[in-house]
Amino acid sequence: MRSIVAAAAGLGLLSFTACSETPPELPETQESRVVDSVPTSSSSESLESTESDHGSHGQHDGAHGHAEEAGGDSGSIAVGDKVPEFEVTIDGKTFKLSELQKNSALTENGTLVLTFWCSFCHSCRHVEKDLDKLAKQYHGQVGVIALDASAGETAEAVAEFAAKHGLTVPIALNASGTAADIFGTGRTTTTIVIDSQGVLRYCGQFGDKRHAYAADALEAVLAGEEVRVKKTRHKG
Repeated sequence: MRSIVAAAAGLGLLSFTACSETPPELPETQESRVVDSVPTSSSSESLESTESDHGSHGQHDGAHGHAEEAGGDSGSIAVGDKVPEFEVTIDGKTFKLSELQKNSALTENGTLVLTFWCSFCHSCRHVEKDLDKLAKQYHGQVGVIALDASAGETAEAVAEFAAKHGLTVPIALNASGTAADIFGTGRTTTTIVIDSQGVLRYCGQFGDKRHAYAADALEAVLAGEEVRVKKTRHKG
């Protein structure tokens, strides 16, 4: 359902266009899955078992050309690496990653959760309500952000969509697609957890019916513990 355009000239980076769908109105049949609270997981699966569990999941047509997992592409980083700078725009203001981490109104110690998202991607409808709840749960403590790296999105369209659907999670635009290149993903709903030192601690699915991967990774990071499941198969 998504596509990646050709490598940027002279940089060797792929640009994230997020969805092959155009931004018009969403079908009424696509509704967000709402839960009463942000799910938590008691799962103790290893990384290897997680990979195998999700190897059979279906993938959308027209998937992005990026590597499926962080570190899978020569231009992307791996879990455990320091995340390089990239820029996003929030409410018309441009921020570097390091500036977001230093924003005390957003995060207490620089910890961030970024979920690739766009206003016209059907799979995003299944996670955005839970993402919004996670942002509310950690408001002022952790910067939980919807990261829109889709070509063709505008700040006005995104703001209108958020207001219509009652989303309060901060939405950052990264139209250049550099963030997707850094994390080696071409799929919306891929979620990133960055610790206070700017190190990538988790990259993969926001969660599924049995696991709350991103929430669990965030809890471990805040507790100063090792993240049990560090990456999962990207599933847009």
